[in-house]
Amino acid sequence: MLNPGYTSIERIVENVIRDTGFTDEISWSDIVEWVFIAQELINVPNSYIKKVTDDNKDWGNYPPVQIVNGRGELPCDFHKLISIREYCNKLPTVGDTGNFLQSKNDPNINHYSNITYTINNGYVFTNIEEGYLEVAYWAFPTDENGIPMIPDDVMYLKAVEAFLTERIARRMWLQDKLSTDKYRALEQDWLFYVNSARTKSSLPSYEQAEALKNQILRLVTRPSQNTWNYETLSNQEQAYTSRYSHIRRPNIYI
Repeated sequence: MLNPGYTSIERIVENVIRDTGFTDEISWSDIVEWVFIAQELINVPNSYIKKVTDDNKDWGNYPPVQIVNGRGELPCDFHKLISIREYCNKLPTVGDTGNFLQSKNDPNINHYSNITYTINNGYVFTNIEEGYLEVAYWAFPTDENGIPMIPDDVMYLKAVEAFLTERIARRMWLQDKLSTDKYRALEQDWLFYVNSARTKSSLPSYEQAEALKNQILRLVTRPSQNTWNYETLSNQEQAYTSRYSHIRRPNIYI
């Protein structure tokens, strides 16, 4: 897994200038755009910040998503959805699998059916007309000025540095300012470091490995985890043997 904590992209720019000398080829607007692209290409959850729109001060006091006429606007730093539930009563939701958007006002719809949602173009569409949603999502980490930040991990830092260097080198190569051999060497550096960052991110900690083991090694399956918002998904099964039992048959509590 990646090291916790985030650092400014100014550190990345300084490293690129120091290691390559590409001082005249760097534009700040290009750097910001390339950093976002690099994060998407590396594509590991550890590089984003988990946020929950539940008005909880411990989570950052993010307001719930208000639904008006079946539609609510997602936060501007939204990257990828983790889960959604109804805010007031904590009712679970499921993704809408129908070909058409459902509405609670439609007489043909069972009013006891699940709360469903669809995400499109920065909005969440649901089959409830009014209300609030609690959205857990991965967000782009930014500083107070809206500048992207990246994980303070050496492998991740090197991957982003290599991508910025490759982008600058490609521009110079297209302008016949850099030889093909040099550009290909910098491109290979990017391909090496992006896979290194992904590999390190995919390695679980001891606690994560234990949680994964508890999910897999089960005697009784639990197919309705969405009802409990997956809170007990990684809980270990509890079993005991009655002292009056001669065959030592375990009782499984789920």
